Amino acid sequence: MSEYFTRKNLRKEFVFYDYLSNAEVQKGYLIYFTTTNLLKVHIPLNEIAHSGFFKGRKNLEILDIGTGLGTVVMGAIIWMHENIKYFKNTEVKFVALDKVKQNIDKFQENLEIFLSELKNHYPSSIKITVEPAIFDIEHAFEMFHKRFDLITVANTLNEVAYEKRNKLLRLINAGVKDDGFVILIEPALMITSRDLLDFRDKMLKLGFHIYSPCLRNSNCPALETQKDWCHTEVDWKRPEFIRQIDLVSGNYRRTLKFSYIVATKQDINLIDYIAGERNFTDYFRIVSQLIVEKGKKHCYLCNELGRLHCVKLDRTNSPQNEVFDEISRYEIITMTNFETEKDKIKITPETQIKKVLNNEGKILNKIKG
Repeated sequence: MSEYFTRKNLRKEFVFYDYLSNAEVQKGYLIYFTTTNLLKVHIPLNEIAHSGFFKGRKNLEILDIGTGLGTVVMGAIIWMHENIKYFKNTEVKFVALDKVKQNIDKFQENLEIFLSELKNHYPSSIKITVEPAIFDIEHAFEMFHKRFDLITVANTLNEVAYEKRNKLLRLINAGVKDDGFVILIEPALMITSRDLLDFRDKMLKLGFHIYSPCLRNSNCPALETQKDWCHTEVDWKRPEFIRQIDLVSGNYRRTLKFSYIVATKQDINLIDYIAGERNFTDYFRIVSQLIVEKGKKHCYLCNELGRLHCVKLDRTNSPQNEVFDEISRYEIITMTNFETEKDKIKITPETQIKKVLNNEGKILNKIKG
């Protein structure tokens, strides 16, 4: 499975075939890929929470498109129990759509076990109902007219043929409430990440605003070349059984890598809430790892100024900029008193740098408000 997902010459044929309808593949996916994907939705949910979206709601209706074996639904339910303060008086309803009957059947079977196990881990429960349904997202968009507070689409866009993705966009546009959010998650592979960024730009043209991870509402600068893409990488505690599978398969899931977009029809951005103002020039999302070389450290940053190569020479070290030496991919930093040269940023001894948000979507320094 891993080879079929990651090798370009095998991937297309595999993902457009209903691979989860195969019982053996279904078992393997449930054991390995469901586990490694389960926590990914937590990061965009953490970021949405900063807007106050979940506070004081009596009802929360969520549409999950391309549910598969229920990874996102179960991951979201775990997040809700971890953040029970938002959901004590909320009735949560999921509508889970998938075109493969075997997926829906297995999801319902797993869900009963999952919800039962939750009671052993969390002292308080949340009022949750889940309505699974067979639904072909490629052909049956006109069948659905309800609007939702939150729409999630994970590891699904890459399994929809390119020429049919406008239908998916139409469904999302028609299905999300004006004050709702859309979460899209895709693998961190170059081709799948770039497809997500292309879909992001199409959402902008349709009138959506990007809430996160982007600190800009214009086109994605990573698509201006053929070699760039954008993804996050988050530490996790790898379960022992995953480590053992990794030894056999040659995979090493020491971190969780994925690409995501959070969009809304409202003109709001994550930075509005963590900085207390709209500022797309002094705040940056780190979009690469920190590269350490002799005499310097450098990385790529992104905001309204573009995708920028940021360089700090060791001889410019100072107490004001020392945080740069400890940055991680997808953290948000604020930076002032830097020098710019075309698409490059030079850090000087006077450059002030602070971490604002970590790559799990948790605030480190609230600047204002």
